[in-house]
Amino acid sequence: MDPRSYPHAHDPHGQAGLEVVDQHQYGLEVASQEHLRYGQSLPEVRADEYVHGGKESVLVHKYPGPQYSEDPELSTATWSPQGPAELSSPERTKRKKRLWLIIGGVVAVVVILGAVLGGVLGSRAANSSSGDGSSSSSSSSQPGGDPPPASNTTAASPPSNTTTPPQSIRQGSSLSVTGWRRPDGSVETYLFYQDTKDGLRYSRCDTSRRSPGNDSTCWDAPVSFNSFAQAGTRLAASTTLFGDKYQPQINLFYTGFSTRFLGTTLNSQLTPNTSESSANQLQIYTGRDSSLTAYWPWTLYQDPGGVLYHVRNRLLSDFSPSVTDWDNNRLNTTALSGSRLAVVPMSANFSRIALKGGYAVFYQHPSSLKLAVAVTDLDSPQLAKDYPLSWQPKALPDIALPKLAPLAGFSVARKGGDVRQRVDTYVLYRDGNADVNVVYAVAAASSSGGEAEWKTAQPGVMKGVDKDSDVACLTLATSASNAAGLEVSLEQAGDEARCYFQRKGRVVEVRLDAGTGEWVAVGEVPMP
Repeated sequence: MDPRSYPHAHDPHGQAGLEVVDQHQYGLEVASQEHLRYGQSLPEVRADEYVHGGKESVLVHKYPGPQYSEDPELSTATWSPQGPAELSSPERTKRKKRLWLIIGGVVAVVVILGAVLGGVLGSRAANSSSGDGSSSSSSSSQPGGDPPPASNTTAASPPSNTTTPPQSIRQGSSLSVTGWRRPDGSVETYLFYQDTKDGLRYSRCDTSRRSPGNDSTCWDAPVSFNSFAQAGTRLAASTTLFGDKYQPQINLFYTGFSTRFLGTTLNSQLTPNTSESSANQLQIYTGRDSSLTAYWPWTLYQDPGGVLYHVRNRLLSDFSPSVTDWDNNRLNTTALSGSRLAVVPMSANFSRIALKGGYAVFYQHPSSLKLAVAVTDLDSPQLAKDYPLSWQPKALPDIALPKLAPLAGFSVARKGGDVRQRVDTYVLYRDGNADVNVVYAVAAASSSGGEAEWKTAQPGVMKGVDKDSDVACLTLATSASNAAGLEVSLEQAGDEARCYFQRKGRVVEVRLDAGTGEWVAVGEVPMP
């Protein structure tokens, strides 16, 4: 199916899409486009401003608001006080007398304090010398009993047992992770979060730099970049992988002033390599507490009424990205207002992921507060006749979630070389005891022809996370054609099935051991 045949947002009739069934919302129906525009009126962005030599433009547009400077990295303030009025001669004389009296009083106080402090410090120094004489003579080879160097004295202080939270990330920050496997076989991962001053940052991992027994050596120092993020914004990262121009392009979506949906792209083929996403021209406004979730070419958000929408890049006929064109479709699914969202691909093949039935979204049901799932367009007449369903949404376990519980998910290719390219799916959520649980659908190797069954687990390495911690999981990027013209499919569960959360303020990394099916602690993501 031509990816351009996907119903565009400007279709006045809408298209049958994602069906809603019972509390689990098994399918989602796509309605016609509805752009939400309210609050502050922001400047329109012309589509041609984003086109430059066939690449994403490096132009930076400004969306100033009451709490933003025009440049988010530069916040300046000016103060121009009026000088005092001219004084008459008698008034000047009185002022000078008062000034000299004040100065004299201050000098007297300083002299008295100096004398007192000098006596106290001299007494302490004498006591210290008499008390430390024997130890100094035995520990120092210098004549005259000189004390050891200051560095040795400092080292003798007892170490602190307290854990200092990092300053690069705010407590309870949203987390989002994306990555891709490079041609040399290594993996590049980007972990996004918000800092203590509401700026956005990412930590990058190059797995070729991992040391034996220490995966943490792969991480670079955190990098900050221009953004207009509001405090507490949710984050959604994805990876565009296609041809020479997108090797890769990292996309991060967030909410800015007046809950405006905004995006930033990182692309090493551009100079500078950071620019605004052309999706910003849609002028979308989300619900106040909307979550975000993404897997290319999809990004989902929630409107003020709790209804879910997806923003989709309008791919070209060869599945290459459009530089300027996006769809914004209303889905036939309503979640709890502020519900966390988790999107996962429903196929190992990008040509299926990009079309109807390509993804599933997990969310919190608005009335039961239970975990719910919707798979796109299952009842659409345009759904491919040979569409392979990896697992049954109806069979999702009955799981009650704490209100606004964090959710994360990832998919991997089914084991055994499944010819229908179905997936196994893992969903993580934080319960009321601050433990992270896993619900997963994994097909047994002996039953590769059937649907996977749902199971649950509570891994020991995910217990006792911070009560306000988010959760993020990595699904590696897929593509219809990489730089070598080859298809990049979703991989089977391997060493890069990893998730992240906060514990004592620090970001902890865990991974799924594909051999045993157990979750293993990796360590902390280093950040100052």
